[in-house]
Amino acid sequence: MENEARATILQLLDVISVEVAANRNETSELRSEMRLGFGRVERRLGNIEFRVETVETDIRSFRGEFERRVAPLER
Repeated sequence: MENEARATILQLLDVISVEVAANRNETSELRSEMRLGFGRVERRLGNIEFRVETVETDIRSFRGEFERRVAPLER
């Protein structure tokens, strides 16, 4: 009886260890996918920031040029 219980426990431990190992693989794959996703988001945010900076620079240039041309007319 004792041997049967020991064998059953060892079989259950084998099943648990296989499930834990499979879960670790799935978890590591999920982490990799998340890292890739966050990387894509960061790149897109960087691109958006660059575009916003370009627009802000263009607006400043336009405002400066506008002020330079309109100021004499307002006097």
